[in-house]
Amino acid sequence: MQPLFVGLQIILLVLFLIQDTVNLAPFNNLRAQIKFLGWTKTIIGTAITTGGAAASLAVAVKYAGAPLPLGAKIFYVLWWAMLMLGMYASWYKPYFFGPTPKELDLYTQLFAGTHSLLPVRRGFPGPNTFHLFLHCFIVSCAVLGILKVAGMF
Repeated sequence: MQPLFVGLQIILLVLFLIQDTVNLAPFNNLRAQIKFLGWTKTIIGTAITTGGAAASLAVAVKYAGAPLPLGAKIFYVLWWAMLMLGMYASWYKPYFFGPTPKELDLYTQLFAGTHSLLPVRRGFPGPNTFHLFLHCFIVSCAVLGILKVAGMF
């Protein structure tokens, strides 16, 4: 499972790097994001996600085949929980339970014209195709990260 965990984290890191820096129309709307958020917020957000993903990958490589020390276990639990909660709060809570007017306005502007596999619910576009793909990697890595914390590999 270790090679799978490392491989998935490498892909996740690459996805985090390109999602806010490379125009992949119709899978993202970089122009709208920069116009609405600005480069500073975009770069800070990208630095946080890629930094955490790089740290997680480094921990996985460093402790390949070895038990994680307590600090690494705490980091993994906090990192993967933060990503999962952020993903839920940002995308799935508004999609399934209805967005606030602010969320609806934000996502309508940031993700206008992006491709989506999911139908619009309560006016909320929901996770676009790129984010659904990204979320699959986040969930897979989170599950493997927790299994690593539990000492399963």
